[in-house]
Amino acid sequence: MLKKSLTVFFIAIFGLGGSSYGQECEWTLATITAESGLILRKSPGKGFVSSIPMGDTIAYCSNQSFGSLSYEGIDGFWRKVQYQGQEGYSFDGFIKPLGTGSDSLHSSAQDIMAKSDSLLKAKGGKKPIAPNPHPFFKGKDFQFLIETYNYCGDVSKIDLSLYWYGVFMDDEAKPTGNLAIRPVDLKIILSKEKVSKGMEFDLLTDQEERSLFLIGSDKVILHKEIQLEDVLKGIRLRGKRLFPGQELILNDSDQLRLSATGQITKAGPCPEAKNYQLKIKASRGAKVIEQDLASLISDYGQCSIPELYWYGDLSGDKYPELIFVSVGENANVFYLLQSNPGNSELFSLNSVFSLENCHSDEH
Repeated sequence: MLKKSLTVFFIAIFGLGGSSYGQECEWTLATITAESGLILRKSPGKGFVSSIPMGDTIAYCSNQSFGSLSYEGIDGFWRKVQYQGQEGYSFDGFIKPLGTGSDSLHSSAQDIMAKSDSLLKAKGGKKPIAPNPHPFFKGKDFQFLIETYNYCGDVSKIDLSLYWYGVFMDDEAKPTGNLAIRPVDLKIILSKEKVSKGMEFDLLTDQEERSLFLIGSDKVILHKEIQLEDVLKGIRLRGKRLFPGQELILNDSDQLRLSATGQITKAGPCPEAKNYQLKIKASRGAKVIEQDLASLISDYGQCSIPELYWYGDLSGDKYPELIFVSVGENANVFYLLQSNPGNSELFSLNSVFSLENCHSDEH
């Protein structure tokens, strides 16, 4: 898939050189020029601290470098950087100094950031906005898919121009305890073997291994920064459905809990429930925030209770995203719920994917 490169930095290996150590830093006030932002790393070329949006102000150590590199034809160096109380290292190819001489050089990063605030106030400006709360999801256009043979949905809704990534299950032979996420080339191929009268397609990637699910974004996703714990075994052992009276802890730090209420009127592989409610709640200090997920999952399916397909922190905000599937006679509908840390609504609906049954009378 061809697409214009975006200025996003998740390069794993750089050539190091041209370093100068043992001298006191001269902190320089600067702004970020990369359209998609710049990564603040724990060390040159490694680790993730924060994402710095374009136009935000930083202080960087202008008289010391910590390794050279070239990216997209731009030569530069790793520099020590301070941003909103955090310190790390960033590539200076997209760092623009704000002024020269004594106006831009100070004895400490704290001094220079304080000067930045005073200059902004004098000009009637605003302080730099906080970094994106979802550092790995910066795009506006986002899609969620499941790899499938004999896909009978509206294929025109799938945007092949997006950057596509697959989330892959852990290695059974040498388990790591984590899932893998990597870029893929998404393919839509006319099915060779049809099971209905309508048009049928296969959704595939260039990988030999089939993915657990696929995500597409109009911005590059920093997939190497994402760490996804393998929760699939736990879901299988506990069960995919949350029955009335059951509760699942998703996040220990904020006591993020998924719970269900209601009454089971018919048991079996496809149960029936009365007054079923699926709720999520979080504790923030003494305050408890609760949200009814019925407003996001519009239809619980013919079995009255949706299945928890997967959960994990895809966006990098330290809250998990949730994927539910409502099982229906003619289609299984997948709902990707996006975490909203700090908001009164804990989750919002990010994407919906309907996997239609090709045996339906409609096809």
